[in-house]
Amino acid sequence: MYVNTKFVLRYTNHDFQFWIYLCKRMKKNTTIKDIAKLAGVSIGTVDRVLHNRGRVSKKALEKVNQALKELEYTPNPIARSLRNNVVYTVQILIPDPKKDPYWLPCMQGVTELIEEFAAFHLNFAVHTFDPSKPQSFSNMGNKLLELGPDAIMFVPLFGKESTQLQKQLFKRDIVSITFNSPIKDHFHHHVGQDLFLSGRVGAKLVSGLVKAPSQLAIIHVEEAYNNAAHMQEKENGFRSYFQEEETGYDIKTLTLKTKEIREQFDKVVQTHPEIEAYFVTTSKTYEVANALTQLGIRKAVIGYDLIPNNVSCLQKNQIQFLIHQAPKKQAYLGLRSLVEKLLFNKELAKVELLPIDIINSENVKSYL
Repeated sequence: MYVNTKFVLRYTNHDFQFWIYLCKRMKKNTTIKDIAKLAGVSIGTVDRVLHNRGRVSKKALEKVNQALKELEYTPNPIARSLRNNVVYTVQILIPDPKKDPYWLPCMQGVTELIEEFAAFHLNFAVHTFDPSKPQSFSNMGNKLLELGPDAIMFVPLFGKESTQLQKQLFKRDIVSITFNSPIKDHFHHHVGQDLFLSGRVGAKLVSGLVKAPSQLAIIHVEEAYNNAAHMQEKENGFRSYFQEEETGYDIKTLTLKTKEIREQFDKVVQTHPEIEAYFVTTSKTYEVANALTQLGIRKAVIGYDLIPNNVSCLQKNQIQFLIHQAPKKQAYLGLRSLVEKLLFNKELAKVELLPIDIINSENVKSYL
């Protein structure tokens, strides 16, 4: 190790404590050979203690632990993982970005994490499913189970099917990470937002744009609403705000199919012309905004996600606010937690909640 002697001498004359600190920092890394020598045991015995494998006598264990204490030994998890001959297999299952552009940033987050840990013994495989078809998710989930991975990260988009998959993962002791959509049972770690709270945030924004008495609409653009916890949580939060804080608002829930949204929405406007604000629970917010514009109607629109079509509508004031769910960050943090669990046995918190960002036409550029 190179030491700047001028730097050392300048401080040794004035600060003895700093010298002690520097000496400790200069201390070489402790090796297994050092531990074995101090404990008076073989290198193999130390290795078995450090890696918790094989039988070690009580007396030898006490000697090794005492040596570790005296040497102030701290294992280097990175070096250990690189020496480990085990290659961990990680399967990743997310909705197909070609079907819904909301998931494209998630793929980018996954790619960044994989590149970051390229030097480690990890085998990643990314799979996609059709976000409009629960059976597509189930089929791919079953395929991944057959592969017997060490860990899986997936988006539990469909409640029933996700719970079935999660039970199998838990039963087989496969580490599982979920993100974006909530799941109730048998998960090791989840990354996302408090969707109930985000629904309340949406309600607060609406209440500032439209005064009571008024009629409001919650719009779900998804056929499988009854099986989609992420949309249900947002609606529950939205309604709870008005139940607790406001009076004079009539709230309707309307579910539109993914296909032929424009035709369905035209009927909504004709049937409920008195609706003054729309709260859209998915990234399809632009569909509602564009339909209103084409009909020559100006209403308040609040929705989710910074996909290009939504951003364009936001900048044209066709959408007043977007709630940013940070999908790229969710995917990256979820996969990072999984990797750190496998490589370093890092303890997983049950849930990691991200902040709820409110985006308008004035601050949107700082998020792009």
